[in-house]
Parts: sequence; structure tokens; C-alpha cells
Amino acid sequence: MEPRHPRQRWAAADERRDEDRSVNDAEQNAAEAVEDTDADGGGPPFGQTPDETVGHLASLDDGERLDAIGELVKWAAGQGELELQRYRRAVVDAKLMGARDWSSLAAAAKKERVHAIRAAVRSDCPYTAENGCLYVATPDGGQLLLARFVPEVVAQVIRDDGAEVTTLIRIRVTRPGGQAADVEVPAERLPQARRWAAQAIGASAVITPMSRDEAHVATAAQYLGDGQWESCTTYAHTGWRSDIGGGWRFLTASGALGAAGLDTSVSVDLGTDHLNLYALPDPLAVAPKVLAEAVRASVELLDVAPLTVTAPLLGAAYRAPLPLLPETGTYVVGPTGSLKSALSAAVLQHYGRRLDARHFPANWTFTGNALEAIAHQLANVLLIIDDYAPQAADDPRRLATAADRVFRGAANSAGRGRLRPDGTRRPERPPKAQVAATGEDVPPGESLRARLTVATVDADAIDPGRLTEAQQLAASGAYELAMAGYVRHLAVQLDADGGYPDRLREQIAELRAELAKVGGTHARVPEAMAGLLTGFRQFLTFAVTTGAFSDEQAGAQLDKVKAALMKVAADQATYGKGMAVAEIYLRALAASLAGGGAHLADQETGREPDEAEKWGWEPTLGAYGTTYRAKGKCIGWLAATGDIYLHPDVAYEVARDHAGRAAEPLATTKVTIHKRLREGSHLASTSEDGRPTVVRRITGRSKRVLHVRTERITGEVPS
Repeated sequence: MEPRHPRQRWAAADERRDEDRSVNDAEQNAAEAVEDTDADGGGPPFGQTPDETVGHLASLDDGERLDAIGELVKWAAGQGELELQRYRRAVVDAKLMGARDWSSLAAAAKKERVHAIRAAVRSDCPYTAENGCLYVATPDGGQLLLARFVPEVVAQVIRDDGAEVTTLIRIRVTRPGGQAADVEVPAERLPQARRWAAQAIGASAVITPMSRDEAHVATAAQYLGDGQWESCTTYAHTGWRSDIGGGWRFLTASGALGAAGLDTSVSVDLGTDHLNLYALPDPLAVAPKVLAEAVRASVELLDVAPLTVTAPLLGAAYRAPLPLLPETGTYVVGPTGSLKSALSAAVLQHYGRRLDARHFPANWTFTGNALEAIAHQLANVLLIIDDYAPQAADDPRRLATAADRVFRGAANSAGRGRLRPDGTRRPERPPKAQVAATGEDVPPGESLRARLTVATVDADAIDPGRLTEAQQLAASGAYELAMAGYVRHLAVQLDADGGYPDRLREQIAELRAELAKVGGTHARVPEAMAGLLTGFRQFLTFAVTTGAFSDEQAGAQLDKVKAALMKVAADQATYGKGMAVAEIYLRALAASLAGGGAHLADQETGREPDEAEKWGWEPTLGAYGTTYRAKGKCIGWLAATGDIYLHPDVAYEVARDHAGRAAEPLATTKVTIHKRLREGSHLASTSEDGRPTVVRRITGRSKRVLHVRTERITGEVPS
């Protein structure tokens, strides 16, 4: 029905004009969209010029001429409006076809052209790649430039780090010149097209601004790679897995090692070049005799240095692959130039011949977070963190904090809880490596040192000649071969006996009970030694099966190692001595008095006591004689009898501040320190109700104070 109102008629006319304009635009866009493609097909179908074409058409009969003109119109429509008009004029002027008939053929050719474009683009994929650029199809059959590059998903990588499984998308970004670069992005970041495109090709990553442009580019990458990308699982950790191939497998960068040998089809990527040096060979690829020689060479590392050094270090290497979390960390301490790092590297090369002294997986310049992550990633292998040697002013506190996090987490088998941005909990990542370290000093802290097995290296303790031979064997792959055979032996045990880990725990418990009877050590020391000794026992059991040792020889080696570890256990008390919080507290107060950071006042007058200089007072010679000026805060009072009464609060603050500056952090609360003072018999008297403080008259007023034994501050032995 025709609209009655004039405005309605005008609106309808405008709509018809818009529709006609849209049709014409669609035809033009369709023609231009395939112009380059048709140009690649060659010149006109008949002759090289309009005149030559007309001459050829004139020589045909009517039926053939009409078909030939139709073919000519299709070709010209693909070349654009200009060519279409040139040949129209020539054909119409030669009276080979009327102008109206030509226009009808041209309109039909254009529509066919639009349909061809729509057919070329799959119905579920509106994106095309031409000349290194990405286009999106428009509803009218045309194309719109979306990006000056072509993205394509080429792989989907499932990354399993032992705690969490993440999906990574590998995208190939190709520039117009044909240069391509691959980039891996987490699946949740796939829509951030500008970010990953710029990461791949930098400033060349041009995306046309439009509505939902990044969503279009990301979707195009999926469409263009549809059905072509590979999907694979990559493991990002070392150690044992029971869900690969139906049996127990030990992962390193070389693949998965099990009872049947090394499976190189299993992909393991530890993320960095240094970590990917953890790679074990296939022990079944060599003759049994060669494997036995490698096992003997490994055990002979015990003779490179005193057994109190090599037994804990080599024991850590043998303990690491057992399917249990570690009990202790091993720490090799010695002066610079003592070859401690070189010896440690030779032991580390049991897990890869290229893990030499130039390629330690970590050092103490790493942050605490980084060390924790690596210790979790390197499960069931030896991780050596090299060179604990504070240099700068803030190094002692920073290094002590990092060491405490790593070694405490490893010994406690505990990771730090973390949350995702959405508030949900992330999986915990406890250290799973057998952590060892080298340094010129042992990290402070009574509790931390109790979690370490410390091996002391004197300046000339390591035999340079034997160490050189050991380094040559390590570089040749002897030690990694011995470890590969040992790991395969453990895989056989795990496949055959599901209770094997429990039996190992029972062995450790029995040894712990036996070693605890010796006494005189921290409660953690027997368990630490039991774990290392169990590692040796299992390796020597394997060595007997290879023919490297007889039962008697293996027993003799085990007895020798046990004796050495017992001596190491006895020496552990040396490193724990002086690290109790009460001793750190008293030592900090004594140093503050000596260094001018605090003073003691006279109990009666509140002024300088006798021997004032000894108690933090500075003498000044004046016209009327010597006067004294107090230095620092008043931490307590000195009685005429020589007794020391400490102010509980001020003394704690001064001790805590000084201990922190001295790289002996005193993070314990005041209440706990007072309790430890009483338990350690550092107090001369306590309250009848059991409280560590007592009431005394100080400058005429009653105060609660800590009555500390004077010799605990002065260090003097009472007569």
C-alpha cells in the first residue's frame, strides 16, 4: 500500500534509494574484493585490446558470439568498472550487442561475482587472508581490512607443572612480507590480540580500530587454524609420574625414564636453558658392563675429599630420586678457593653432564620467590644453589630470608598458600627438590640450621687431582648414566610393589630411632641423617644388581658412609650453638652497650654507675673534672651488688634492632624471649608465680624487671 502522508512517501523513497545504493555498493565492493585474484588469471579472453576483441567476436556466428560476449563480460566485471565500460563501448559501437543487453549481462556478472565471494568464504568463517593482511567479510559481500598481519593458531599446548595444568595457545603471526613469528599465550589471554600480536612482530602489529576488533582478530586466528593445529601435553617439572604409559616414569628434559627405558616422545620443557640441562640418558642403550663401571665411578666420588664432606653431598644425590619428599637440606660451607663449588657441581652432574660449575640451576642472587618456584619444579632431583656470600650492606638480611624460605619449606614439605585474582586458592607448591647449597657462611637461625646438614670444607680438604678426574668422568656422562640406571631400578621397584614408598619410610624411621639413641643433637638431626643414609643404601642395593659391587663390598661402603654421617651429626651442634633466640638477645644487648647503642644506669640514682664506661657512658673532661654522658637508650639498671636489671620493653626493642642489623634477625616475640631466658637459666631470679620478671626498687619506685645474670652480658666467668 502506498503511504498517504507526504512525509511517509518521502521516507519510503529514501529507503528505496538507500537499498539501491547498498546494492550498487555491494556490487562494487565485491568486484574490488576479487580484482587482484582475477588479475592474476591473465589478460582478456580474446585479444589484447578492445579492437582485437571486437574483430574476433565479429568472426563468430551468432550463438558462439553470445557465449563469447558473456565470457568477456564476466572477465571485465572482475577487472573493475573502467574495463567494463571500455569493452562495452567497443562491442556496442560495433553493433555486436545492444547497450541494454550488455547492461543485463553486466548486472548478472556482478551478482555472480558477489555469490562467488560468499562461497569462497566458508559460512562459519567470515575471515580471509590476502597479501599478508586479514579481512573480514561484510554483510553486503564485500571485505573490510581487519589487520595488517595474518594470525593462525598452530598448536595448543597443555602445560603440566605438577601442581597445576594450564593451556597455552601457540599463534603464528605472519606479516605482509611473509615473515612469521610464533608466540605462546595463556588461553585466557587469547582475546588480547593487540598484546600478543605486538609481542610477536612488534610495531608491525596493526589492527584497524573498529567495534570488537581484538575479538575479530582472535576469532580469525582460531578459524584460520581450524583443524590444522596440533595439540600436545608438555610437562614442566622433573621427577616421578604414575599417569604416563601405565607405569611409573621419571621426567627430565630428555623424556620419561621408566622400567622399559627412556621414552623420548614425552615432552618435558622446564622453561629455561639451565633447567633443561637436567637430562638423563637411556641406561638400556649401553652394555651392562659400561653401566657397572659408571656406578663404581659414582661411588668413588667419596674419595675426592674427606667423607664428612662427600658423604652428605653424594648422599643427597642418591636420596633425591626416592619417591618421598626430602627430610633435610645439605649445605657445603668453606672459604673461597676451597673448590667446594667444583665438587658440588661434579655431584650435580649425576642429573646431566652439562650441569657443571658454570651452569648451576640457581644462585643466591635469585629472589626468594624464584628459588621456591625452582625447588618445586625440580622434583626428585638435586638442586644446588651456589655461592651464599653476603657482599653488600643489605645482603645478610636478604640472603638469610631467602635461605630460610627455601630450606625451611623443603624440610617441612610445605608451600606458601596463594590466591588467584578471583579469590580462589591456587595449588600449593612445596619444594620437592633435594636442596643443597654452597657458601662461605652458614645462614643464621637456630631453627634453620637444625634443618641443614652442614659439611665443612677446609682450605686444602679437596684433592685437586682426584677432583679433575671426577670432572672428566662427569663431562663424559658417567655419572648421569649411573643415575639413569638407578632411576630405572627405582621404577622397576615402584611398578612391582605399590608399597615401596611405605617401606622406604619404615627404613628411615628405623634408622632415625637408631641414630637418636646417640643423643646430644637437635631432634631433627637423626631424621636428616636417616634420609641420607637410606639414599646410600638404595643406591648400593642397585649397585650390587649391576655387578659393580659384591654384597660385602657394598656393606663396607655403607658402614664407612654411616660412620662419616654420624660424625657430621655430632658436629651439627657447633652450628646450632649461639643461635638460640635467648643467646642472640643477650649478645645483641652486650654489643649495643659496647658500641654506644644503649646504656645501664645506677639503680639508686639513675645516673652513671661505677665503671661507667663499661656500661655505655662516655666520659668528658671538663673544668670541674670528668663528667659522663649516656649513650643510646637506657635498657636497664646496675645494682650496687653488680646485679643487672633489664627494662623488659626497651631492652627487647634495642636487641631486636641490633640483631637485625647484625644479620641475626630476632623475629621472636618478647614473651617468647623472656620464656627462653628463664628456660636457659639466663635469669638470676624469677617471680614466685613463675613469671620471668621480678619487682625491684628502681630510683625509688617499684618496677618489674628482668634480673639477668651479669656474666651473660659481660661474658666474664664468675669467680
